[in-house]
Amino acid sequence: MDFALLPALLALALLDSLNPSALVVALWLLSRPQAAPRLLAYVTGILAAYLGLGIAMMLGFGALRDAIGDALDHPVALLVQGLLGAALLAYGIFAPKSAHQAREPHAPAGGRLAGYVALGMTVTAVELVTALPYFAAVALMLAADLAPLQWLPLLLAYNAIFVAPPLLLLALHALLGSRTDERFARWRQRLQRGAREAALWIFAIVGVALLGDAVSRHLQLGSGTRAEDPSRQRAALVIHGGSPAQGEVAGSPSSRA
Repeated sequence: MDFALLPALLALALLDSLNPSALVVALWLLSRPQAAPRLLAYVTGILAAYLGLGIAMMLGFGALRDAIGDALDHPVALLVQGLLGAALLAYGIFAPKSAHQAREPHAPAGGRLAGYVALGMTVTAVELVTALPYFAAVALMLAADLAPLQWLPLLLAYNAIFVAPPLLLLALHALLGSRTDERFARWRQRLQRGAREAALWIFAIVGVALLGDAVSRHLQLGSGTRAEDPSRQRAALVIHGGSPAQGEVAGSPSSRA
């Protein structure tokens, strides 16, 4: 496994964990009765949906990659990826930062924990548009051609980081009790106001990642092609009935004499 992949996955997981909508719901739950079991059920729903999505993407896109071979490394595919990254970067920079507040949910009917698990899964599904870091992480792992025993621990670690902020908030609430209420209320209001800007930051950063990966792979592809040229020349000599040594002798001054 290429260990240079780990810093990129860590950065994407940390970025993905700062999802304003998920944090707003977590802070909302902490302001209500029975906060701990309900928040844990909510996080369980998020983890189940996100991890299931990641495994499905790794298996599905992995099979697609095997079916299409090296097509994703074709210059046209790299150009499309680079253009997509540039478009996301431009959108993140130039899109209007109009007011958009992350909405607080309604409490599940009956207050059952299964309802809060479903709430976590619903929030995850609704916010898939902001899951671009996750998609980028899956793309990086697919490009690295990892075996399931390699990518599954990475996917588990990514998801553990993704759900860490709500759990940290729960730990603070458990340690400090009602002293966190006022501060958490301010954080919730701030996150609601900044949801749009945070989403644009995510678009821009993922655009940089996609664009950089496309450029890097294109450069590697070019250097690999240049490195193969001498071997192709030697193979051509052999095919035409000679050998590299014979070719050198035939082209030497003594042979011409």
